[in-house]
Amino acid sequence: MKYLTYRIIISLPCVLLILSHFVTIERAYGKDNTIRPSRLASQDPFLKPENTGEVSGHISEADILFTIDEAGKAPDEDVVQTTASRKIKEIDKSKKNKSILSYKLVSEYLEKGKKFEARNELSDLYFMETDNERRSEIKNKLDELNEVLVFSRTPTPDAVNYEVKPGDSLVKIANKFDTSYAFIMRINKKHRTLIKIGERLKILKGELSLLVDKSDYTLTILLDGHFIKQYPIGIGKSDKTPVGEFVVDNKLINPTWYSPDGVYKYGHPENVLGTRWIGFEDKDDLYGYGIHGTVDPDSIGKDMSNGCIRMKNKNVEELFDFVKAKTRVVMQE
Repeated sequence: MKYLTYRIIISLPCVLLILSHFVTIERAYGKDNTIRPSRLASQDPFLKPENTGEVSGHISEADILFTIDEAGKAPDEDVVQTTASRKIKEIDKSKKNKSILSYKLVSEYLEKGKKFEARNELSDLYFMETDNERRSEIKNKLDELNEVLVFSRTPTPDAVNYEVKPGDSLVKIANKFDTSYAFIMRINKKHRTLIKIGERLKILKGELSLLVDKSDYTLTILLDGHFIKQYPIGIGKSDKTPVGEFVVDNKLINPTWYSPDGVYKYGHPENVLGTRWIGFEDKDDLYGYGIHGTVDPDSIGKDMSNGCIRMKNKNVEELFDFVKAKTRVVMQE
């Protein structure tokens, strides 16, 4: 008994020493946050696990939304192609439905004698149409409508019926309406610049611009974005005709050609500019570009120029009368 008492007395300091050691560890590192066994992961790896209220500095399997293997897995190629094909079909169907509705609307406008509205709708259809045969049919109808709406004295919503006043001249009237006096003459079938007081002149309103399409060798006159008239053109060899937006800077009758090989006046065999020159403002490293006539009509519809737009002389002479300085020219592929 006495021996047992001695053993207890001797062991007591050791127990106290060990307890003191654990207290020190707890003070240094905090209470034990041992992670309890995690719950089973969801069968669907993309389902976010429910919040159990547990606070943990670690991520369990149940907290994983998707695995690296799943994230790196490429989508099935057949599924991608099927989805893309479906979208293309939906777009084509939408365009076709819109086209059908537009043709129906044009017919209704024409039946009601609304040539202006029909022309504008047909213009949109023309630039949207991809079938060449149908596009040609639309162009023919547009030419027919514009003969009345633009190139006649018939009153239209996009024109002003101006009465000549004392002191007026065609140049003054043209400046007043920001147009070309030669354009006024063509619209009103005038062969001389003489005008009379009280005379009525049809003058088109809106912005006149040019669209050059390299893909089908055409130059289209637009009025507020609507088709007015179109001409065949020739463009630069070796893709020398640039694309982008340009502005008319100058106009010349019987122009002199300042070529890389020399200067040739109008009428010289080496002068290729024809009867008219419509020059563009220089920009960046693009300079010397413009629209001109040609001494080689067979070059129209081909890539044969040094970068400028070629037209038949009779066509460029007409275009020359329509445009003025600052007319916008858009050239596209």
